[in-house]
Amino acid sequence: MKVLIIEDEQPQARQLELFIAQIDPEIQVLALIASVNDAVSFLKANLVDLIFLDIHLADGLCFEIFDQVNVTCPVIFTTAYDKYAIAAFKHNGIDYLLKPIAKDELKKSIDKFKQFTLGKTDISQLINTLNSLSLGSLNLKRRFVSNAGKKLRIVNDTEIAYFYALEGSVFIRTYKNENLLLDETLENIEKQIDSYNFFRLNRKVIAHVSAIKEMIPFSKSRLKIILNPSFDEEVLVSYNNMKDFMMWIKK
Repeated sequence: MKVLIIEDEQPQARQLELFIAQIDPEIQVLALIASVNDAVSFLKANLVDLIFLDIHLADGLCFEIFDQVNVTCPVIFTTAYDKYAIAAFKHNGIDYLLKPIAKDELKKSIDKFKQFTLGKTDISQLINTLNSLSLGSLNLKRRFVSNAGKKLRIVNDTEIAYFYALEGSVFIRTYKNENLLLDETLENIEKQIDSYNFFRLNRKVIAHVSAIKEMIPFSKSRLKIILNPSFDEEVLVSYNNMKDFMMWIKK
């Protein structure tokens, strides 16, 4: 079995390679690759049976690979982020391992792949099944209930420009510029919504990509975000959050 490891942190890549050798010495690791560009070049010239793929690579998110080359083999995602699970299962994912990766969990993933191949399972059919199941099983939140005076109002995620915190409460700002109170925390909302469309800009705001009107470079390597509808306070993306934000905005 020929596998490829795509991981931008060298110690993590070496550790994964060591675990694989200990689990099954007959598995051949063809290469350790750290970037989207190098992965695309390799996959255009080589066939592999299985890919171990980190989400955040040296030059972008791993999903950019699938935009540039037709990946037909299964993928085991290895990442420190749990918010990309939906996207992973849309891109040939058969398992999703969170770092730090335990050897026994890695063995289970490899055994799962072997069961598919030994059982002569149609991998493309398997991936399509996983894709269709993932949306339901991961339970993304699509609707919210707002306390609108004495009434309750259902708010679909397509109506939401952003969520924001103000004086201990959390509100929805709709594209119609309505402010609707929620009995939720931003932390819980962040875990439940679609991370492809929504991003936690700072401790007060989670915005939909369509609500971002302008991005302005700011002091100390920060980014000022202009929202539409406009937000009453200055919205800044911090230096520590900048890399994740730029990867998200380029999806």
